[in-house]
Amino acid sequence: MLAGVATLGFTAAARADTTTAPAAVVADSNLGLLGQTYAGLSYSYVHLGTSPVSADRYSFEYNQPLSAGFDAVFNYDRTQNGLLAGDRGYGQNLDAVLRAFSQSYAWGKPYLEAGLGYDRTKYAGVRDNSIALIGGAGMEFQVTNALTLTPFVRYERTNGFADKNTATYGVKANYWLTRQWALSSAITRDDAQSMSYKIGFNARF
Repeated sequence: MLAGVATLGFTAAARADTTTAPAAVVADSNLGLLGQTYAGLSYSYVHLGTSPVSADRYSFEYNQPLSAGFDAVFNYDRTQNGLLAGDRGYGQNLDAVLRAFSQSYAWGKPYLEAGLGYDRTKYAGVRDNSIALIGGAGMEFQVTNALTLTPFVRYERTNGFADKNTATYGVKANYWLTRQWALSSAITRDDAQSMSYKIGFNARF
């Protein structure tokens, strides 16, 4: 009888292990960026649609989950033009955005975002700055457990600039090499016909 009880106990434990193991695997898979605590650094080559020179952009991003379905996203960008008539223009952007997303679909997460930013520029020796109102939407598609593709659109309103409205659209990719490190890339275009090609990495905490 004791042998039978022990056998049943081991069998139950083995069944418990087999039923809980898939849950752990699921928790480790389907890693996009939404809902994750991570920081990212990236470089972008920008082909300016209204200028004969190109630009380099360096970016930092930090994502902090607030609760289920809500992230706080902080971005800093510095864009520096090539030399034009002996002058090098630049732009700096600092943004804080609240992003709301749905987790109801296995194939991806649609999201909406809104926030505020501060933009500062210098071009042809003239400096300017403005508060920015930000809105956007996108869809993070789960292509594989490690790879996500995110088409998106973003709108920015800067009342302090002559060109007050900027619309940007494109697609982002993120691929987790490990549980902590990922490669990221993006291709974007704005309403001034400027194209941006980005490469970088993300670190998850």
